[in-house]
Amino acid sequence: MTTTTAAPTKEAQEPPVPRPTKGTRATKAQKASAAPLAIGGVPRADLLPPEVRAAYKGKAMVRILLILVVTVAVIVAGGVGYATIRSISSQAFLQLERDRSLDLLARQLDFAEAKQIANKVDAATASRALGTATEIDWRVYLDEVSATLPDGVGLTQLVIAPVVAGVGDVAVENPLQQAAVATITVTATSVTVPDVEAWFDDLAGITGFAGIAPPATVAGSPADGYIVSLELLVNDQAYLSRFQNEEEE
Repeated sequence: MTTTTAAPTKEAQEPPVPRPTKGTRATKAQKASAAPLAIGGVPRADLLPPEVRAAYKGKAMVRILLILVVTVAVIVAGGVGYATIRSISSQAFLQLERDRSLDLLARQLDFAEAKQIANKVDAATASRALGTATEIDWRVYLDEVSATLPDGVGLTQLVIAPVVAGVGDVAVENPLQQAAVATITVTATSVTVPDVEAWFDDLAGITGFAGIAPPATVAGSPADGYIVSLELLVNDQAYLSRFQNEEEE
């Protein structure tokens, strides 16, 4: 009797494959989603040493710094050039003004003599005006006084005296009287008693009349005649002022 043994099947020869657990399945799914599969990609390999790559980066930084340095140098050179141009322009303008000042000085020297003469003329004019500021034509003035004499009255003596401000009996005796620059002491004679009041009224109309300083006296007798004495005050309206108008012009 022959015993036949059957050959083992493929399923019988392969060991059973253990089924993955629930946790193992989740881990593999996460890895598959995190690393996408590249199909048909170009294979690459970085064979450069890190030192060479660092040297390349250093050269790029050097180029940037070099560009910055050149830019700053151009800006500085432009500023220096602008300042130099301004300085040259200022020096040229200053020299032009100096030349103009020297030209003006030279012209002034040409007219220096004429200017000196003009100054002397001005000084002489000022001196003349100052010297004649208190000038009075006494001849004409005394003629005015004589013209006021009443009938029968004749002048026997006239004494002219200047008045210094603040000095003299006039200012002390009558401070309310008008300011006078001169006085005329008048002595006159008359055969009859003169009309002194009418004479004083006529004297008030002459040029520069500032009043009669008291006392005005009338002394005498019908046999010997009468003597009139008075002091006539003269103010600055009697000044001729011949050259004051020229000084003002």
